[in-house]
Amino acid sequence: MSKVLDVMGPRIQLVTDLIENKDYSLMKAEVPAGVIVPVHSHDDRETFVVLTGELEAFTEDSWKTVKAGETVDIPGDVKHAWRNSSNETVTLLVVSTVKMGEFFNEIGRPVDTVPPGPPSLEVLQHFVEVAIAYGYWLGTPEDNASIGIKLG
Repeated sequence: MSKVLDVMGPRIQLVTDLIENKDYSLMKAEVPAGVIVPVHSHDDRETFVVLTGELEAFTEDSWKTVKAGETVDIPGDVKHAWRNSSNETVTLLVVSTVKMGEFFNEIGRPVDTVPPGPPSLEVLQHFVEVAIAYGYWLGTPEDNASIGIKLG
């Protein structure tokens, strides 16, 4: 398995080799307590299996609590968000496209190199630039506020 990458809060580890495997990307993810993934969408389908803990998933205009043993399947181009309101880290398996694995590989930083605290402006700008280059949609602060996420 590859190194663990920090993706501005969530930690991702690519399980499948992106060079050898071109069919899908299997990832292990950890979402620490209090971490929020703002509303976004992309053409990549994602399937999440919660292994430990519970977190909230926003899809199709509502929030749903997802617990260990449950699955969330998000088709491409569906706006979605995540938040871990619990006091424990949630562990997930994520199945998506090779493109999504490559995206995480490009924006992620090895966890042992990430300083504590929020990401710098430079890190945020890099994330936005790469997301746009991949054709991904990122919600505005207003989009996030409309579903109960306050940014900043």
